[in-house]
Amino acid sequence: MSVRKSGFALLVFLCLVACSTLVQGQGQERTIVFLKDPRGDDVGAGDLLYPDHAVYVPGLFDLLEFKVSIDDDFVYFDFQFVGLTNPFQAPEGYFHQRLEVYIQTGETTGSTEITVGKHQLQTRSPQGWNLRLSVAPFDESRLYVMGEDGCLKVYSQEVSSRGLADQNTIRVQVDRSVLPQPDLAWGYYVLVGSFDGLAEGFWRDLGDGTWQLGGTGTPIFDLLSPRYGSRGQKTQLSKGILVPAYGGRTNLLPWSLGAVAVILVLGVVFLWRWRYGKP
Repeated sequence: MSVRKSGFALLVFLCLVACSTLVQGQGQERTIVFLKDPRGDDVGAGDLLYPDHAVYVPGLFDLLEFKVSIDDDFVYFDFQFVGLTNPFQAPEGYFHQRLEVYIQTGETTGSTEITVGKHQLQTRSPQGWNLRLSVAPFDESRLYVMGEDGCLKVYSQEVSSRGLADQNTIRVQVDRSVLPQPDLAWGYYVLVGSFDGLAEGFWRDLGDGTWQLGGTGTPIFDLLSPRYGSRGQKTQLSKGILVPAYGGRTNLLPWSLGAVAVILVLGVVFLWRWRYGKP
């Protein structure tokens, strides 16, 4: 094979590598956000107690990981717990968890109020929220999108949830057509409580009896936050003022485009030097 043909073959190879890099991950699920939460902090502000009934096993409300991922059709929100149970055969495969995800997208229009049953919390101004993902079994999951006029649009058919085969993860699936493109700058308020189909907002609250929560405080067992410090779970819930959690992984597309550019430039430089020699 001649040197000229060898150089051309190399350029073709580089172009194929570039195209492969560009399409890699497209159509597949890609992680945008991955955050961990401390184990054993499912006590709310410090002394919230599980109901006494035997169906409430330890770890039900202990959030361990939160992940946001996307593919071409959906955005997925994954919540990993110590364990899931489904004693009353909810069709989603889990029963006890009541979840809320308030998302700060950076839009100027938003709300700083967070409602948990009959309890009112606030976000640290101006760190409000523009999206709200409300998650509960028995087809009660909803997405709320705040418009520029401050009004909320509610989506239900586009939202579903299910327990995964690992038996400790709840996955919420949202149609991408009703969500903005997830951004690394988004902030997340993730709240974990106990589901009660008859309670206000489906949040099981404190009270007497084996089915009610014990202890004191807002009925939020776990919050995506550090265990201690000014942004810790106890501090936030005690003050009733929440701060968002941030964290993400860069979208593959910008990196792919950069790799394509670098490979093509190297190919052109190689051919130039081969054809004309060093200047």
